[in-house]
Amino acid sequence: MTNSIAKHDRAPVTCGGTLTAIIPQDIDQAYRLAQALSGGGDMIPRDFQKNPEKIMAAILKGMEIGLAPMQALSAIAIVNGRPTIWGDALRALVLRAGHMIDCEVTGEGKHAVATATLTRASGQVLKRTFSMADAENAGLAGKAGPWKQYPKRMLMNRATAFAVRDGAADALMGMAVAEEVSDYGPDAARDVTPAPRRGGPRFAPQLPELEDEPEPVPVQHDEETGEVIEDNPHAEWIEESK
Repeated sequence: MTNSIAKHDRAPVTCGGTLTAIIPQDIDQAYRLAQALSGGGDMIPRDFQKNPEKIMAAILKGMEIGLAPMQALSAIAIVNGRPTIWGDALRALVLRAGHMIDCEVTGEGKHAVATATLTRASGQVLKRTFSMADAENAGLAGKAGPWKQYPKRMLMNRATAFAVRDGAADALMGMAVAEEVSDYGPDAARDVTPAPRRGGPRFAPQLPELEDEPEPVPVQHDEETGEVIEDNPHAEWIEESK
């Protein structure tokens, strides 16, 4: 009996080269990657831990906007039931698309105004503003949380989101912005389908009235034999002839 260790053909360990992310090429590879990441502990957001289905959905959503799997898990957040892009990932998508985005705040207190300037790769310039007056009209000013702690930053987030959605939709590809959606509150959608009209539709076809069915003729039995006495149209004539 030998103590030799079986040797397997493996790719040699090399150094150098370009670092790239692992990108799944088909649905099976995507799910295998999601299963592996689901046990990654705190290296992935808590909502994704031990949930390969959620991880796979985030990976696929991220690939639609050009994010690598781990980037998608850290940059996509579910806010009020919608997948959103949040944090610096919004600016990163804009810059990668060849556009430029800048934002500044002028004024203080109730007079503060955030102005976001987006310059597309073509040179087209688009500006969007969001003021403290806008925040008050939307019920956001003084709201517990970031709006009360960092009002200027929140004004910048809103102005930036407006500028990016209006001027760089090719970078977002329909993704909502987390900082904006978080202010919407939970989805309060309700069914507004009109109730059916009483009495049926206005132009319902008039159906013919059904005729009353004749009442059944009672069956008579012979008192002595118990036999059924059938109706005989000549019964009266027979009785009279006797």
